[in-house]
Amino acid sequence: MQHISFEHLMKTMYYDYKGAKKVNVYKKRMIEKYLSELAWADILEGRLNQGNAHLKHIIEIKPLLPDTIFFTFQFSAAAEKLIEFCVEAEKSPLYEKAVLLLFDLFELRRDAYDRFHNEEEYLATMNQTADYKKLMLDYVVGRRVIDIGPGGGVMLDLIEQYLPDKLPIGIDISSNVIEALERKKQLEGHRWDVIKGDALNLKAYVEPGTIDTVIFSSILHELYSYIPFEGKKFNHDTVAAALQSAFDVLAPGGRIIIRDGIMTEPLAQKRRIRFFQDEAMEWLRRYAKDFEGRTIQYEIVAPNEVMMPVNDAMEFLYTYTWGEEAYVHEVQEQFGYFTPSTFTSFILEKLGPQANIVVSKHFLQDGYTEALRDKISFMDEEGNTVSLPDSTCLIVIEK
Repeated sequence: MQHISFEHLMKTMYYDYKGAKKVNVYKKRMIEKYLSELAWADILEGRLNQGNAHLKHIIEIKPLLPDTIFFTFQFSAAAEKLIEFCVEAEKSPLYEKAVLLLFDLFELRRDAYDRFHNEEEYLATMNQTADYKKLMLDYVVGRRVIDIGPGGGVMLDLIEQYLPDKLPIGIDISSNVIEALERKKQLEGHRWDVIKGDALNLKAYVEPGTIDTVIFSSILHELYSYIPFEGKKFNHDTVAAALQSAFDVLAPGGRIIIRDGIMTEPLAQKRRIRFFQDEAMEWLRRYAKDFEGRTIQYEIVAPNEVMMPVNDAMEFLYTYTWGEEAYVHEVQEQFGYFTPSTFTSFILEKLGPQANIVVSKHFLQDGYTEALRDKISFMDEEGNTVSLPDSTCLIVIEK
């Protein structure tokens, strides 16, 4: 009888993080990706993951312990140095650059679920959004409901709790999210299901014409920002592909429910921002340099005060609201990518005459005003205090 020992591996998997012993989440994430691309048969037959030049597994049998197989992983020298750099950079502004280098080295998705230390906190935050997500339940029809990008599972829970006749299914491309949801389902005894799958090709996972409702709850802007369509990110065609994918699997009378970021009109409107925190101006400079969605324009008009196009101002403030730990992720996302009128026109153009928009409204998401009250003064061009513009839309499309 043989035993498998992970002793050597475990000795390399912990380090000090802010005074506490932490699992090396960087190595953990790379190992998970490595194993996801390798079958057990490959391991048993001694084959390595040839697609990864920076990581390999090692199986060792020691002469004095013939009944024990020692299983561990070896990172390349470059990967070890980069992981060390990430650890050292955790408490510095270099952190986001270090993490992005690591994403690129191992070809990880640069999205909101490729988080490290704050992944559990992020998913917990998503689960605190139940109040406004509950509003979408009023528009759910039929029996089979798909939630695209279910995150911490809050929408799946809400459907299960308030619409017990529905069959909720969560679909996400992130293995980490699916694994976390499967653990949640097992521990809490839920009846919803989750599937690892691509939102742009739903008919590969469910039969066309069999779904009654597809929900995109604050996920279309992530697809727009992270998923290249024909080689281009920040691409409206990605949004079109996601909507068409959902429309293809809908039954007649089925619905797509969208809750997502919105730009405000008129586009030429400008807003003045006075920052109350000294480091805020450096935040803005850094954001304008790092943000890839579009060119962020601003004019310094006084100490700690800038004039900006209203949508550039709001795009920056969404990231500024989340704070430093979330910066590396939020700076990669463009929350608003259509105005209300252009969004509805786009939907009708892309989905054709079978699509009927039965609800289209927009509002300021709760929490932004309170979160920014001690950080900024938001003003019109003359310096008069004004409200933040609407940040979020709710659109319901019926087939």
